[in-house]
Amino acid sequence: MLFTCSVVLVLCATIAIWKWKAQPSETGDSSSANLAKTYPTLDLKDPKPSFECLRYVYETGGNEITREVAITWLDDEVRRSIPLSAERETWLYKLVDSNGHSTWDSEYRLWIFNSTFNLLRYGSDQERFTRLLCKLAVHDSDHTMRLYALQHIGSQRKAGLLKGRIADETYVILQQLIAEQNGQVAGTAIVLLVEWKNENSEQTPIEIQDKAVEIAADVSRPIDVRITALAAADAHGLNLARALATDTNSHMMLRKAAIATIGRFGGEDDYSNLEKLIAENFRLAQAAEPALKTLRQRAANPNAPELIPF
Repeated sequence: MLFTCSVVLVLCATIAIWKWKAQPSETGDSSSANLAKTYPTLDLKDPKPSFECLRYVYETGGNEITREVAITWLDDEVRRSIPLSAERETWLYKLVDSNGHSTWDSEYRLWIFNSTFNLLRYGSDQERFTRLLCKLAVHDSDHTMRLYALQHIGSQRKAGLLKGRIADETYVILQQLIAEQNGQVAGTAIVLLVEWKNENSEQTPIEIQDKAVEIAADVSRPIDVRITALAAADAHGLNLARALATDTNSHMMLRKAAIATIGRFGGEDDYSNLEKLIAENFRLAQAAEPALKTLRQRAANPNAPELIPF
């Protein structure tokens, strides 16, 4: 037994040493002199937010400190709201097109890409930016990255940066995303379509909301997609929400989302069911109690401003 334990400890130690040696060096094979030559103003002991620090992190992978400082620089530039120079805009596209550094984990890639997207909104080539976002929304292997890309497309549209031919092309892509039966981002895509108000669209807002209701009712769809689609349907999804809220076979989060819809768009006829849901269990009560309160307040004062959705 002791021999076995000793062997295991030796093996674990050997593996740990091998992994440590296998870790990529932050400086790779570069000497300190080469680093100083390549990044002349970058102090690795006390790095300050700068484009050079961002470039260093992209080209070498960086470490915990320099990676965070690189994003600080990106976020500072966004707050300055100054148009990007052509040179830096091109470089940022290179960062995203290359998928970042191979040593970045998925969390850091999401973080730095999101900050990069924020800054690219100040670039001169918004059509290229839209195409990049569409590519990520459709093809990226990371579900969260696909959602980020769609959200930035929505921000472009709201800011008036998405117009003309590329807007029409993007609209078609959103339609394709909601048509994917196993699509993981269909809910977010339908939200964008509901808000789109595309002048050249052959679909009316009601037809799009009909599609949102259809997605929300589809039991083969992922739960998060159904929840987002139900929210996008607004009052158009009220009857479905009533059915889902009282369906004990439905997912708990979907039922709570349905209750929220009832609270926003329901009426006095919903009091009884909401009271039953409050009594059913604590988790449903968390959604049903504020929904019932909202409905009663609206009935007592129908001219009051719309309450913020809970």
